[in-house]
Amino acid sequence: MKLFLNASLPTSSTALKRVNLLFDQQIKKISVDEIETEEEPEIIDLKGRILLPGAIDIHSHLLAKKKNLPQDLTKATKSAIKGGWTTLAEMSYHSDTPIFDTGDLKKNIAALKGNIHTDMALWANVDVGDYPYYAESAQELWSKGVVGIALMSPTPNENIPQMSFTEIMDLFMDIYESDTEFSFQGYDVDNHGFYTFDSQRDGIKKILRRMQENPIHIPRVSSYLTIEFINTISKRSDISFAVNMMDLMGWLEPQAFSSPWACDFHEHNDLLYELLRTKKLYLLSNSCSGIAAENELFAGNSPELMEYSYLWVLSELWKARKIPLSTCIKMTSENPAKRLGIYPQKGRIDLGADADFVVYNPEATTTITSPKDVQVELRGAIESVWLRGEKQEPDSKPQGAFVCRKNSPKRRHNKSSWV
Repeated sequence: MKLFLNASLPTSSTALKRVNLLFDQQIKKISVDEIETEEEPEIIDLKGRILLPGAIDIHSHLLAKKKNLPQDLTKATKSAIKGGWTTLAEMSYHSDTPIFDTGDLKKNIAALKGNIHTDMALWANVDVGDYPYYAESAQELWSKGVVGIALMSPTPNENIPQMSFTEIMDLFMDIYESDTEFSFQGYDVDNHGFYTFDSQRDGIKKILRRMQENPIHIPRVSSYLTIEFINTISKRSDISFAVNMMDLMGWLEPQAFSSPWACDFHEHNDLLYELLRTKKLYLLSNSCSGIAAENELFAGNSPELMEYSYLWVLSELWKARKIPLSTCIKMTSENPAKRLGIYPQKGRIDLGADADFVVYNPEATTTITSPKDVQVELRGAIESVWLRGEKQEPDSKPQGAFVCRKNSPKRRHNKSSWV
């Protein structure tokens, strides 16, 4: 058992609340008063440092080629845990072994064991060539705790058969009575020869026309007009979206960062900033990949981005641009956890939640080197990261585990705050 003394917890206002916090793998007690225990706990005095929930990424592509997979997983997730990202959700777009059935799920879970520094949830895939049983497989995988079914059009992986929009519609019809969540990344391949903002938006519209009541998540939106469209129809459809971290960084700090793919944020500066200020950017994602993709739509960032992206959010959005800390936490922890169906186990600091913490010192500074080889000074420093109650040191062995979805991820029904 461990006991944090003098931890500063963010609240829904700008104030910080000074508390003591008792935990082992999970949080046992939070109190503004002295905490008495039967056993003598290990005491850690945070001296007023801010205690944040571990960040959660809804979208990664780290399970790629079998060759060197253990080493690649370990290296990528070590970058993540160093930067405060304690849980990742893997979509396996580039994997040699996509998750089509429960046997594939077990193999992928086995591949994680002993090789990941973060906890990891898994999205599943669809083998449309297994007609008509692919719908049954999708439902069985959902029952086994995957966080959703990842759909893509066109497919970026020769191991995942191409699905037409008609076949996607058939799948939705087959799972009509299920609350299975889907993600969709792609564009309208029937009417467009290549990816553009318009073709992506047309693809999303096609998906929504075919949807029943199932939740749907768009992993990466790089166009203001698409964000506006999704926000407009989100009250009628259970749809969410993610903004790529590098798109956000390139928009706000173009001298140091730039998006490696098309992004129109700079063309809508004031309008996009208003969405950020009014909490209408649902969540942020690093979209890191273990392999270089030929198709721009499925390309990912280097896993090294995760070493400083959470700190950048705290520095640039909260400290520099006065976006409320509670909003930053929602975009990086609470909302991803809710969308993945792993809330309230993850994404909050409260009784019963996993003891995944980031200890943040807002008075320090951290200097990083951006991908454009520019020295950037970030306000604040991550002093320590904790995964399920264990402090993660530079020489710590991989302690991450598979995270099973626990509940339905319906966004519209999750309105409670993380504090």
